[in-house]
Amino acid sequence: MKTAKILTILAITAIISAACLAEAEKVDLKLRLKAGDSHEMKMSQTQNITQSINGQEMKMTQVMEMLFGLDCKSVDANGIMFVEMTYKAVKMTMDGMGQKMDFDSANPKPADPNKPQEKMMAAIFSAMVGCKFGMNVSPTGETAGVSGVKEMMTKMREKMGDSNEAKMIDALLGKMFDEKEMKNMAGSLMVVFPKAPAAVGDTWYDTMSMNIMVPIDVETTYIFKSRKDGIAYIDAVAKMDMGDAAKPIEMGPAKMSMQLAGTMNAKNQVDEKTGLVKKSEATMNFSGIVKMQGQGEPNTPMAQGMNIPMTMTGTATVELIK
Repeated sequence: MKTAKILTILAITAIISAACLAEAEKVDLKLRLKAGDSHEMKMSQTQNITQSINGQEMKMTQVMEMLFGLDCKSVDANGIMFVEMTYKAVKMTMDGMGQKMDFDSANPKPADPNKPQEKMMAAIFSAMVGCKFGMNVSPTGETAGVSGVKEMMTKMREKMGDSNEAKMIDALLGKMFDEKEMKNMAGSLMVVFPKAPAAVGDTWYDTMSMNIMVPIDVETTYIFKSRKDGIAYIDAVAKMDMGDAAKPIEMGPAKMSMQLAGTMNAKNQVDEKTGLVKKSEATMNFSGIVKMQGQGEPNTPMAQGMNIPMTMTGTATVELIK
């Protein structure tokens, strides 16, 4: 009888010890920047786009690199961080459909006057470099209270001057650099953390809607895969729906609407001390239809509307380089 009691006590002790150990293994994943912290992040993205127009397959590759400055200016009593984002460098190459365009803010070259699209791209990206905006970021990685966007837009317009390209892309800039979309774009450089401490194997969820030229709905599942030497390895699986056929984009005399859907899978290495992403590698895969309609000659495909099947595959990398 006495032995049975001892065994019972040992079993209870083992259960309590196991529970305490499990609790100890939980990590309070949070963004913890301090006032005065200064970092740099580089985002690299490659997209391979395939379209079928009148039965003819057309392919295009886009490669973009952006260097961001991330400076924490202050932290309030609730841990809300005011962070200033700066566009430090932009590099982009587009190759396909018989044309190649490239831009490098670190080594700019005159745009080809016979390539209006190249001039437009150079005007946008050269004006972006040096521009900055601020935002409030919570410890869970959610962004809010974006500021300085109007001032940034004013500087960009001043840099572009009164050129024809500037007039053509003014409305485009308004959509690309809307305060809400800037908040979502900046948030995409960070992982959204759970509100409570998490253990390896835990999952949590996040949803986001943005409208960078076209509406995009994103549903993300985060999976805490492992941790080692102060690094949390967190996978993300996102389902994305892009576009709305009922809301075409005005492109001069033409209109474009699109409906694309797909997934993105990412592997993130997160510094447990700061909550910053040290490295993220993602793959993406989208497919759907783009519809173009313009003011061409009556009974032509353009006037009646062209349905263009499209697929997009690619990779994206985010690295903390400072």
